[in-house]
Amino acid sequence: MNQEPKISTASRLGWVSFFNDCSSEVIARAMPLLLTTSLGMTPTFVGAIEGAAEAVSILLRGFSGWMSDKMSSRKPLVVFGYSLSVISRILLLAVHLPALFAFARIFERTGKGLRSAPRDAMVADAAVAGMNGHAFGIVRFLDTLGAVTGILVILFLGIGDGPMTLEVFRQCLWVAIPFGIVSLVVLLVFVPRIHRATKAKTYISWHIPKEIRGYLLALGIFSLGNSSDAFLVLRANELGLSFRQILALMVAFNILAAFLAVPIGRLTDRIGRMRILAAGWVVYAVVYSCIGVLESVEAFTIAVMIYGAFYGFTEGTEKALLADLLPPEKRGTGFGSLQLVLGLAALPASLITGWLMTTYGSQVAFSTAAGFALLGTATLTAWWALKRTPATSGGEQ
Repeated sequence: MNQEPKISTASRLGWVSFFNDCSSEVIARAMPLLLTTSLGMTPTFVGAIEGAAEAVSILLRGFSGWMSDKMSSRKPLVVFGYSLSVISRILLLAVHLPALFAFARIFERTGKGLRSAPRDAMVADAAVAGMNGHAFGIVRFLDTLGAVTGILVILFLGIGDGPMTLEVFRQCLWVAIPFGIVSLVVLLVFVPRIHRATKAKTYISWHIPKEIRGYLLALGIFSLGNSSDAFLVLRANELGLSFRQILALMVAFNILAAFLAVPIGRLTDRIGRMRILAAGWVVYAVVYSCIGVLESVEAFTIAVMIYGAFYGFTEGTEKALLADLLPPEKRGTGFGSLQLVLGLAALPASLITGWLMTTYGSQVAFSTAAGFALLGTATLTAWWALKRTPATSGGEQ
């Protein structure tokens, strides 16, 4: 097989992510406002929904990754996952009770749990040897650009100028659902089945592949400090930024992250992923330390933009390095393990940051997150120094 179709397949998977994020970002932003301002629910109720939805997604990621290793092609599982998410958004048009919104949200995250690890493994399967950074950079670029596009479409149409009501939410759904359907059509029609020469064992194993255990340990420690970006929004609100100013800042932040993803991916293919990843984690620690103490809106804006650069440096790089470390027959299981670790760390990370922010203030909360990031960086560096595997792809020495 020549190289061009493989690169093309990774790009097409990126377009699937683009259209899906055009759809999902709008709903994720609107639903908490609907539940709290229109339906009378508390933030605790919203947190319970998000926690339950994330728990379901976490439990499915490792299983779906292993399952995709067992299949001759991962595409059917990816299609099934995206289909569930689209169906969940259509169901939202017919519901008006908080409990039903909770069910639809959990149903949507079920789809994400089923598709995430197999989709990432498909990207790795499709990438030309030594070009995992480029492939994951393309997917990350389009994924983030989709999130920005979804928000901009809503703003351009003038939806949501007033309070978030059920009618406004349904207007958002009518905009979002077609994007989700397009993502599914692109996946079904334009993304080929990538047949695999090897399969996993026929019995299920919950063991994390030994090739990536040290890496996932470091990533897990770092992720304990990588809490939800909702806390950035709360910090911006503390400094006096309006909702529209925050929204504009987040759009700019995502654009920077998107446009850095591809060149950084190519750079890691040439000079190695470890240097870029460790540098990105250090940048995160420095930025979070600053965000907690800055009192100037202008300085805060600069810090958030640098935070966007951190995303561009690290998200594709983390997955590309994982793909380098794994043999093809373990990619699904490996990416499932990655998603599992990230998900398990995300739950206590947000709880810790939220509790510290409430009890001790923003400076302590963000400084603690920075401390976890530095500890994760130290663990990553030590693991790589011990490993010293010259066969690792991506130009590491």
